[in-house]
Amino acid sequence: MKKKSPRKSSTAKSLARKARELELRAAELARAEALNHAILDSFGEPMVMHDAEWRFQYINEAAMEMFRTSKHRLPSSLLGKCLWELYPDIVDTDFGINLKRAMDDRVPISFEAYYPERAEWSDLRCFPVPSGGLITVWKNITARRQAEEAQRYLAEASALLGSSLNYESTLSSLARLVIPDLADWVRVDMLEDDGSVRLLAVAHTDPDKVKWARELATKYPPNMSDTAGLPNVLRTGKAEIYPEITEEMLASGVADPEYLALLKTVQFRGVIIAPIISSRGTIGAITLVSAESRRHYTPNDVALAVELGRRAGIAVENARVHTAEQQARAAAVAAQKAAEEASAAKSQFLAIMSHELRTPLNAIAGYVDLMLAGVQGPLNEQQMDALHRVKRSQHALLVLINNVLNFVKVDAGHVEINIVDGPASDIVRAVEPLVVPQLEARGLRYRFKCTDGARVFADPEKTQQILLNLISNAIKFTEPGGEVSVDCDGDRRHVRFEVADTGAGIPKDKQNAIFEPFVQLDRTLSSGHEGIGLGLAISRDLARQMDGKLTVKSEPGKGSRFILTLPASGKP
Repeated sequence: MKKKSPRKSSTAKSLARKARELELRAAELARAEALNHAILDSFGEPMVMHDAEWRFQYINEAAMEMFRTSKHRLPSSLLGKCLWELYPDIVDTDFGINLKRAMDDRVPISFEAYYPERAEWSDLRCFPVPSGGLITVWKNITARRQAEEAQRYLAEASALLGSSLNYESTLSSLARLVIPDLADWVRVDMLEDDGSVRLLAVAHTDPDKVKWARELATKYPPNMSDTAGLPNVLRTGKAEIYPEITEEMLASGVADPEYLALLKTVQFRGVIIAPIISSRGTIGAITLVSAESRRHYTPNDVALAVELGRRAGIAVENARVHTAEQQARAAAVAAQKAAEEASAAKSQFLAIMSHELRTPLNAIAGYVDLMLAGVQGPLNEQQMDALHRVKRSQHALLVLINNVLNFVKVDAGHVEINIVDGPASDIVRAVEPLVVPQLEARGLRYRFKCTDGARVFADPEKTQQILLNLISNAIKFTEPGGEVSVDCDGDRRHVRFEVADTGAGIPKDKQNAIFEPFVQLDRTLSSGHEGIGLGLAISRDLARQMDGKLTVKSEPGKGSRFILTLPASGKP
């Protein structure tokens, strides 16, 4: 047998040893790579690595899971595929611009960006690697950004809605506020009292598109019998969301081919319709439309739209309440002015008529006096009696006219009040001679009593006029054989004049009415007595102008007591 060369045996052993070393090194590398992958896959945040040609070199499990759930439905392994070929829609977005800057400038970059297709916000960190590639790690910050976005929009919306009570203007501004961040199109519709819908506002970044949308809304108003969309939201007060609008959905909801073709040009992505609600119920709706931005709407967007609608409803309610109050005030002012003008016209008419009537009445009295004096020749007894009747009627009519004129003056505030300090008893005594003839003619007893030292702070003449009216009424409404009395007393603050009678009395339900102008008691009590119901009205107003008051206490069949209360002088 031929022996192996020692040299050849040594070489073989060396090769075998190197092979084992390579195997061991490869295994170690595999274990290290597996460990690295395990570590990277354990990250909760998605992470990918691209080579210099933007091909995927590594994708951790969190990133792979995100890719699996994307709308692109990408294969489980993206290794070796180019980012820009898979996602051409991000080339000119914040994502694409910042990724390229990190790769080209070879500097780490951190930024936040919104991806409308997933309706997600991400916080991205990009790290260049020595091989010329790029590692990108990102974190989903959608919840935080949505909360910040909602807070910002609600704060701005509240400030905007509270800046003016012109709700149409503020709702139009609200529509423009959410363009283009929350929507590409915004539409605000208001429900009218007759059940029709009025387009209040349309917003878009392009004014020409706004004009086009308004023309389209006028030509194709909503069908209020529809069971979905704007009519249903206005009817139910519940928001609706359509995250994905397909051509089939448009075709099923629009019968007019021309209208359908126009709607397709908008390239709808998603729609949210939220009610505008006030205390009256649903009064309108705000519609957010995602189109060219391709924003994907979520339940969080619906909640934000509903809150915007709620705040808009409060603004509309406040504006309408304010408008109603303004209109009510304006109507009240107009009514008051009309009443004042009517009162002034009435007063002027009554004053003129009273003056004009007194002139011929005074002439009648003058001629009667001349005839009674015999200037026109001797008169027989019947003629004398007739002239006395004429004179009495003339005097009664003149008293009525004077009452009307006095009432006009008092009602218009043209009566001059001269307040002085004086004894209350002097005022009553000054009235007594004027009423004694009436008392004697009616066969009535008269009693007067006034507390010594009572001093009143009032206009003596106007106080006498009030007492004269009260005593004259008491005489008229008291049957012969009855009694009329006047009492006065006082304290440090007030003096009370009380005129009482034993007449028929006043029913309780008429005791307030008798102080109104031109109101008289039932003729069963006043039959045969002259007057037009102004004496008590004048007396009450005069009392008020002297800081006093006039009241009555009475029972049918038990007479009446009128109490005039005036300020006391306060002097001893």
